[in-house]
Amino acid sequence: MTNYANTPDVSCDIMTTLTTRNEIVKTKRIIGSELTKMQKAFYDAEMLQYYKDDNEEHLYWEQFDCIMNEEIDCSTFNKIIGIDHSDIDTFTSKLTEKLTELFKTINVTDFIIISHLKLDFFGNRDNNFKPLKEAYKKLEKIVGDKTFNEAFQIHIDSLQDFIEILFWITRCDPSVAEYIFVFDKDEQIQFHLCKYGNLHLTEFNKEQLTENKLKELGWTIIEGQEFDNFTESGKIEGRRIKL
Repeated sequence: MTNYANTPDVSCDIMTTLTTRNEIVKTKRIIGSELTKMQKAFYDAEMLQYYKDDNEEHLYWEQFDCIMNEEIDCSTFNKIIGIDHSDIDTFTSKLTEKLTELFKTINVTDFIIISHLKLDFFGNRDNNFKPLKEAYKKLEKIVGDKTFNEAFQIHIDSLQDFIEILFWITRCDPSVAEYIFVFDKDEQIQFHLCKYGNLHLTEFNKEQLTENKLKELGWTIIEGQEFDNFTESGKIEGRRIKL
């Protein structure tokens, strides 16, 4: 098993690079600060005590690898957006198409994918729901392993694969990190996909993607309660809690 924490960047292919969380945090101040803020918000003294009781305190702290880092102040602009597309079989292709169009308007071509806590991107491998199994198979091929808890740097040409992977694991596997962020390499924007297929979007320092701009590009601005885009009942097929 490769220990990415002690090795330099490892290239998967020309469009995707495996890198360490530490390297990202050292070189990207906004990303590092956002992870620190999230980890402070998720820190739970009661949960830590459970780990201590089992003599596993170190396992708890391993998840909170950025909690002691510096926070910086920058203005943020937040929106939840979605696309009007309810065919789940073609959703990730359509979403990638719309995202590619959106990113071209702000000259973004390279991304960093990193979770809010240091957790394995591979969650419940006992869930046999076919789209989830295929997503994990694709992720295995990218990382060359069955486990990975560091970060990715990707080019926009690899976005289709990662949107497919992130959509299905976020939708069907609650055991993975709740927030898997996609930042652009210049730290202008960040988004994460939720289980309903919506994008939770944040822009840093200046707002380029105004509501009018997003509507022009065919996006829906979601206000109020979110709901599933693909089912009448709201029940998500294939979603299993690991027991």
